[in-house]
Amino acid sequence: MGLLNAFKRSNPDHFTLAGKEYPRVTWWKSRKLRNLYFLLTIPLLGSWAEGYDGSMMNALQTSQEWQNFFNHPRGSLLALYNLSFAIGALVAVFPFPWGAYFADHIGRRWGIACGNVVTIIGAILQSAAQNFPMFVVSRILLGIGVTISQGNCPLLVTELAHTQHRAHVTAMYNSNWYFGSIIAAWVTFGTITINSSWAWRIPSMIQGAVAIIQISLIWLVPESPRYLINKDRHEEAFEILKRYHGEGVMTDFVAAEYLEIKETLALEKEYSNRGWAELFRTPGNRKRALICYIQGFFSQWCGNGLISYYLVPVLETIGITSNSEQAGLNGGLQIWNYIVALWAAFNIDRIGRRPMALGSTGAMIIIFTLWTVFSARYADTQDPGMARGVLVMIFLFYTAFNCGWQGLVIAYPVEILPYELRAKGLQLTFFGVSTNVVNQYVNPIGIQNIGWKFYIFYCVWLCVEFVVVYFLWVETKGVPLEEIAKLFDKEDANVGGGAATGHAKSQLGVTGNTEVDVEYAEHELVNHLP
Repeated sequence: MGLLNAFKRSNPDHFTLAGKEYPRVTWWKSRKLRNLYFLLTIPLLGSWAEGYDGSMMNALQTSQEWQNFFNHPRGSLLALYNLSFAIGALVAVFPFPWGAYFADHIGRRWGIACGNVVTIIGAILQSAAQNFPMFVVSRILLGIGVTISQGNCPLLVTELAHTQHRAHVTAMYNSNWYFGSIIAAWVTFGTITINSSWAWRIPSMIQGAVAIIQISLIWLVPESPRYLINKDRHEEAFEILKRYHGEGVMTDFVAAEYLEIKETLALEKEYSNRGWAELFRTPGNRKRALICYIQGFFSQWCGNGLISYYLVPVLETIGITSNSEQAGLNGGLQIWNYIVALWAAFNIDRIGRRPMALGSTGAMIIIFTLWTVFSARYADTQDPGMARGVLVMIFLFYTAFNCGWQGLVIAYPVEILPYELRAKGLQLTFFGVSTNVVNQYVNPIGIQNIGWKFYIFYCVWLCVEFVVVYFLWVETKGVPLEEIAKLFDKEDANVGGGAATGHAKSQLGVTGNTEVDVEYAEHELVNHLP
């Protein structure tokens, strides 16, 4: 019964904000929401570049022209080709967290633009690479640019989306990683037969395409109303909320949403020191910081890195050596991954974060164990049936991974962090993700030296991940963005509006009924106009 209840909404006809129920909104029947979500496809493309990179580097290893140009790299040298992107991503998090700085100081849209400028430069250099150092430096720049952009795109998405749809839309962000990977897989599949360096230069050039699209179109997307309120641009923020969440009408829902955001951000300004140390000042913030880091770290250490960048060596261990067959399998895998990841994104509020993460991790433990067994049997017997079994496990493993981790790796951190810490805490997630610098270096060496025995490490580590998620993750299903703070900080949470905590009421001077109406919201807005 408990599992069945996880798939049920508490009230399928309503959603809750500030303790009050509102009728559910069908977005495709609402013209302004349709417009908003169409515009949000621009920042939703932010994870495209990273997905494109992983799939492209996988596919380039199937290109004879790429292999010849760079003298058939293997082992640690192949690892360096791949992890140079991760090195750039690490530099853009520590010691230079530019993404958070841009997001908090010049806005989410400008942060996206700045990251894309660096990405475009990196793509140009990579496509023009003449030697090993130039290729590596270009990939470091790509890692820096993509990480700056990714430090802003999901913030803009989650802070603009309607309360009812926020979790679905934000989970779609990292699911679009596979959109990039599909494009890369099939572009390289199409160029693999070119008998010149254009076989790998063309895919490298296309890597900068979405950056050009984003930097050109991001100005059509409204700025985050939370960022605007934080900068005392209240009227602009209110008009965005009214236009897109109220169909241009000042409704009770828009009034409640505006007041909750305004008062919550005012409390955060007053009672947070706004520096990086705030991430570790209170028990609630320390728990958030730990979850954010672990979310990124675990997402890279559950075995998916073996396939994201090293599918070719994995396939070679089971006798699949044809370049076209390897490229075709890579392309097919990415399409399947995208379908599953989108399904998970649309069901995130039906199932819940904890059930998705725990179910995903538990399934990966079983699948990876079978994968290891099949690989061991193939190594001993060369049985084609065992090789087919490994292929099935690869597809099943990614099915399990995408049902839990792919969308949540970004969607969960950005929702559990209060506004003042959102950009900074997301950098902790990226710092956790950047540990793939280590596993991208170790994976090809492990596969080359001990083959299938290397997989045993991931079987054991997945068990560790399951236990940590079980005891640490907090369920946020159906909770509005500002109100999630209550799950971590209880009555000390800086939450205003109709959902104000006891601490907030005492600081805001609120007594009695906290229900928000249109007249009160308009009065509060007038008080902030120049």
